[in-house]
Amino acid sequence: MTTLDTIRMGIIGCGGNGRGHLHCYVNDYPGVVEIVGLADPSKAAREQAWEMTGKRPGVKVFASHETLLKRTRPDAVLISTPHVFHTQQILDSLAAGCHVLAEKPMVCSAQDAKAVIAATKKADKILAVGYSRRTMGPYLYTKRVIESGEIGDVVFVSCWQSQNWWASQKGTWRQKLALSCGGQLNDSGSHLVDIILWMTGLEPETAFAFQDNCGTEVDILTAASVRAKSVGAQGGALMNFSVVAKSVNFVEDITIWGSKGTIAIRQDGEVWRWESDQKQWKVPKRQLPKSRRPDDNFLAVLQGKEREIAAPVECGLAVMRLSEAVWKSAKSGKPEKVR
Repeated sequence: MTTLDTIRMGIIGCGGNGRGHLHCYVNDYPGVVEIVGLADPSKAAREQAWEMTGKRPGVKVFASHETLLKRTRPDAVLISTPHVFHTQQILDSLAAGCHVLAEKPMVCSAQDAKAVIAATKKADKILAVGYSRRTMGPYLYTKRVIESGEIGDVVFVSCWQSQNWWASQKGTWRQKLALSCGGQLNDSGSHLVDIILWMTGLEPETAFAFQDNCGTEVDILTAASVRAKSVGAQGGALMNFSVVAKSVNFVEDITIWGSKGTIAIRQDGEVWRWESDQKQWKVPKRQLPKSRRPDDNFLAVLQGKEREIAAPVECGLAVMRLSEAVWKSAKSGKPEKVR
């Protein structure tokens, strides 16, 4: 891959999340990222984004991503749009010769994920997914501990996430199935699914789940139990995922039990470890790797300063395979294979 000194960037999707990425590029990467185009069907969103660039004449503004790609020929694009549009926008961007940073979930189905993986290989471009936990210190530390074998074979995982999503997203595209392709499991819950699979290296085989839409078109509450393959652990490993979108607060909690120890990530990124009832401790913050954003990693790889994308295209397939099994089980009322 040819490295880039200056990265000509297009923003596809100028809503609040897209503008958050734009803020990063404009304020933290002057002289490195050149914003060449903004695309969004909403005129108000486009104008807010343009204002963030200082209303520079060189920044072109469009209603469609197709026009942005054709008229500005960017080196890379950030995609932050309703989930259902991701697949086509990714495919179009790759075909236009762009590297892509796509917000989560990458796509809406395992089938689409496979199509995107094939297109990424054909285009010989980078596709990164915005799974932010993969570049944060507590999760990087936990993954390294598990890979080192310090806690032995992973035998059980319990994780949960709560958020005031049912109330805060009422009336928005996120609770419209035709645009979001799913509820909280597919939104913030997507982060939880990805980070557990990444940190543990487990391969889910079977899922059994209950879900409640709480009067909406999409899943609001998810209780899912998963059996996974585990190298070394006899009988594999078990995992429990609890995704609670009808809550008054945001809290996320992860505990991973190994055959020789336990490690947990608590609220605010505290990492705890146990080797016995008598030996337990909170890991000092100074021992945790530095936290960054997916954007920092993406841009560093394009510049040739780093070699690996933190959340590559394959993770989008892994998340969708498990998510589809959970949705299927919740409908059928029986365990479903992860395919």
